Amino acid sequence: MAKHSEPEVLDEYSDENSGVTATLCNWIVGLEKKDIPDEVLERAKHLILDGIACGLVGAHVPWSESAVDAVLAYEPEGQCSLIGYEEKLGPLAAAVLNGGFIQATELDDYHSVAPLHSASVVLGSLFAAAQVKNTKVRGSAVNGANGGSNGTQEPGRTVSGLDFLVASVAGFETGPRSGMAIHGTDLLVRGWHSGVVFGCPAAAAASSKLLGLSAVNTESAIGIACTQACGLMAAQFEGMVKRMQHGIAARNGLFGALLARNGYVGIKKVYERRYGGFLNMFSQGNTKTPRYNVQEVVAGLGDVWHTSRIRFKLHACVGGCHGLVEAVDNLQKAHPDRFSGETLANIKSIKVGLSETIFHHDGWAPHERPLTSTGSQMCAAYISATQLIDNQVLIAQFADSQLNRDKVWELVNKTTCHHDSQFDKPNHQCGAHVTVEFEDGTTLEETVQMPKGFDPPITNEEIQNKFRRLASSVIDQERIEKIEKLVLGIDQLDDISELLEVLAKPTKSGVN
Repeated sequence: MAKHSEPEVLDEYSDENSGVTATLCNWIVGLEKKDIPDEVLERAKHLILDGIACGLVGAHVPWSESAVDAVLAYEPEGQCSLIGYEEKLGPLAAAVLNGGFIQATELDDYHSVAPLHSASVVLGSLFAAAQVKNTKVRGSAVNGANGGSNGTQEPGRTVSGLDFLVASVAGFETGPRSGMAIHGTDLLVRGWHSGVVFGCPAAAAASSKLLGLSAVNTESAIGIACTQACGLMAAQFEGMVKRMQHGIAARNGLFGALLARNGYVGIKKVYERRYGGFLNMFSQGNTKTPRYNVQEVVAGLGDVWHTSRIRFKLHACVGGCHGLVEAVDNLQKAHPDRFSGETLANIKSIKVGLSETIFHHDGWAPHERPLTSTGSQMCAAYISATQLIDNQVLIAQFADSQLNRDKVWELVNKTTCHHDSQFDKPNHQCGAHVTVEFEDGTTLEETVQMPKGFDPPITNEEIQNKFRRLASSVIDQERIEKIEKLVLGIDQLDDISELLEVLAKPTKSGVN
């Protein structure tokens, strides 16, 4: 075979085990608890706890119930549980729904440099993988002819909490790395739902680790997941499907792992291939030099931990607008006489400066009233107005009954957003500059370079408090305490099914 001359494609023709994809897969297979710093493991537990909190709250919101009704109408009963429901489904359907529940209310985690919601794709896939691990494999052995040797299957073996935790870390690390190799936030600028793209290999990595696949089969799983990767950001406007798209990524990654487990061969060297490869194709159309950097996938692997760089939300809206919420909140606290009650009518205009990524993603002007719940949580003008009126941006602000309030829309219509390049620096892309002009000519301004949780990060104690606050709206105190104990002690848990059984009990709706 003739070789291309461009240096960026040399890895395509190197030995199968020397390329970036193979390096990542070998690392996933070899990853053990002892390799992971204690503080990273502790943070991973809190990522799981936060994801579960979001799933509990999101399981019975209207759009989640609509999805469940549709899936139950067509999918047969299976062995995999759903958060907040007594019904069980097959693994792929369960992964879609559980991942969708976690993302359902915009309260789940995000990575600010390579945007994705990690818990939704990782937990969505792992909950199902854990419940099918003991399913008898047809055809090729688990790590047979196509996969090399990585131990033998153990029929009846339970999945321990430690197995689950380490597999979670594999997923938490793979997603951001896949995104940073194609300049992370750039996909959002171009209209892709970035987390769904990066989430497919993340889910495949986590599922492959939990299922005990060899490095060769893990590479197949990631290749199968990556060929399914997609996600259109137009989903943020009128529809419900934005809520489900990370669940679809969870399903795609799990599907790749289940196929590879049976010896089905996926794309090899999917990251480094030039023709039809993951990085080359999803970087098409960007203006970066180089368009992608394949080495980012494995840069600092085992030393640099993205698990610790995943951000936690304190507001129920798109993560890119958290700086905006906090800038408005600062103005309200500093000038209560200007930002309370009837005095809001004296506002003449509101100008919001955002990073290029967030301006394209969330700086759009609404052309219809009311917005959907999804649209309102992804619209900077609406989010700003909501904070001004309600002094908070939580789930309750986006209930159907709240979406057409005159006092909110009066402020929305006075708001314009623009690109402010000061926020284009890494880790500043969720910042905001707000300028409020009043009818008497007074102008007040506030800048938040990085919202709370960037530097310093949100503490584990704050995450626990968030879990308790969210969970208390949908389940009883005894169940809250049991879930928290199981998750924070997950590395001591003999069988992960104990946690899954508690999660599967019915919950109330998180939005009234």
